Amino acid sequence: MANKFWNFLTAGAFAAVTMIGTAGLAQAQSANDPWIKVCNTDPKSKKEFCMITQELRTKTGQLLAQAVVREISGEARKLFHVAVPPGMLIQPGVRIQIDGNKQSEAKYTICFPNACITEMVIDANFIGAMKKGSKLIITTFNQQGKPRPFELTLSGFTKVYDGAAMKPEELQAKQERLQAELQKRAEAARQRLIEQQHKASENAN
Repeated sequence: MANKFWNFLTAGAFAAVTMIGTAGLAQAQSANDPWIKVCNTDPKSKKEFCMITQELRTKTGQLLAQAVVREISGEARKLFHVAVPPGMLIQPGVRIQIDGNKQSEAKYTICFPNACITEMVIDANFIGAMKKGSKLIITTFNQQGKPRPFELTLSGFTKVYDGAAMKPEELQAKQERLQAELQKRAEAARQRLIEQQHKASENAN
């Protein structure tokens, strides 16, 4: 999974990475450590690529929003990517805001059946604001033109951004723990549904 992820990344196909390559990364995130950092070195340029990312999902695992800071060692230019559910108005793009700061606009670059991707160039000032901030607000617009905000926490961002990248074995361990938790939630939801159906059947009789 990690090799596939970085093959896509170094080729510049971020959209494909978001939808395919980071499937394991999504599962490795939790409420206690919402941000994760992965790095690798491009064999051609010999430069290190890093991605610091957080996903917001429903309890059932449905994607609500994903924020990704992508940077290359030695380059001041950084990219900020956002993934949101499909079905939003394309023309307005996405609004990105840190706490009460001024909103920034990001245009959609590509859409897939289960998410649309935006891209915005950022600099050290934007990173500094993320480090000082408490929340990141990603606002899309639905088909009626009404804003639909998604709020991600910036808690832990500084530590993860300035810290070492996650090791593959750590990523695997987190993924396994969260996968087990998702299965546990799914089973609990199934049991609740069965109980509700039994009660409805008893009441009907």
